[in-house]
Amino acid sequence: MAIIEKQEVERLRALKAYNILDTPSEKEFDDITALAAHICNSPISLITLVTEERQWFKSKVGTEVCELPRSISFCQHTILQNNILEIEDTLQDERFRENILVTNPPHIRFYAGAQLITQKGYNLGSLCVLDTVPRQLTEIQRKALNTLARQVVASFELRLKKEQLEKEKLQLKAANVKLEQFVRMVSHDLKEPIMNISTITEWLQDDLAAKDLNNMASNLLLIKDSAAAMEELVMGLLQYSMTQVKDLPKEEVDVQSLVKGLVAEHSGGPEMKTHISPDLPVLTTEKVLLQQVFANLISNAFKYHHTGKGNLWISAEKKSKNYYTFCVKDDGPGIPLQHQERVFAMFERLLRDASKKHGSGIGLATVKKIVEDKGGSVWIESDTGQGTTFYFTWPG
Repeated sequence: MAIIEKQEVERLRALKAYNILDTPSEKEFDDITALAAHICNSPISLITLVTEERQWFKSKVGTEVCELPRSISFCQHTILQNNILEIEDTLQDERFRENILVTNPPHIRFYAGAQLITQKGYNLGSLCVLDTVPRQLTEIQRKALNTLARQVVASFELRLKKEQLEKEKLQLKAANVKLEQFVRMVSHDLKEPIMNISTITEWLQDDLAAKDLNNMASNLLLIKDSAAAMEELVMGLLQYSMTQVKDLPKEEVDVQSLVKGLVAEHSGGPEMKTHISPDLPVLTTEKVLLQQVFANLISNAFKYHHTGKGNLWISAEKKSKNYYTFCVKDDGPGIPLQHQERVFAMFERLLRDASKKHGSGIGLATVKKIVEDKGGSVWIESDTGQGTTFYFTWPG
């Protein structure tokens, strides 16, 4: 019984994957039912799909009914075998003689159904012909019915591929728009520090020509700042590109050791206190990806703290069998509610302190992409003056 139930679950899943249930009539399928009725000389012809509780007609000739309960359908028996089910006289068949479709209008006396079998062997339903008088198909009619049933499935496949191509077309169009925006933003953000360096270099040349060295130190510092901004942007782009890498090797990662190392690397100074939970897990995962997520969140907490004398808390909780929820919390200036969705957008910068420099605007976009590619989610709890808490889930 368990095997039969599993097969039915898989069959229903295959049927659902075609996205065809309850769709409007389509000429391609109506032509097939009309041809089946003509070849088999039958007043009724149907393309039926058998769900868990009903039999739905994708196409129909000779009836206005769109569906029937599965419990009274003929096709529920057809899908249990892999060759045409032919009932020459329903009144002589104990499975159907008491069926309401036989004893009441339309008083079905003849039925023949060819299975709609997918390439993987799932019987989705049938192409069937029915009559109100007993009769028998010829061998040519049986072969034709089987051929037309295969054409129905081929049309299902083609219809699904068209849907997938259309979906991919829309995704490609959206990706191209994003790529154009990406190129424009990268060009703009790289151009600014380059122009600054070029301008300041001209100033230095003028000062050297005039033998005026009074502004040299400050001008060199400006060049250094511009170069640092450009480096941060380039490194951010490289980091983001790493999220495109598939099949990165997995290894055992002690998250506590990983976090401690990142805190030391991105330290906000002796005035910033870090509180790392002793319960951080050991995971088997892609270390480089998890490291990027924590690095960006920790770095932001230090970089954008409005006083430089705050606290950072990092913890984890096993929320489900397959996922941990990690928490990176600070007591910084917070993020207004209206800006919280924007922070994960590419090149989006929210200057939380006028004395602080902008970041690259790539870090949180990287966090979102990595986490979602891993099947998790990332979200914020924050408000102005309330600090910021980033949560993200990670398989483990």
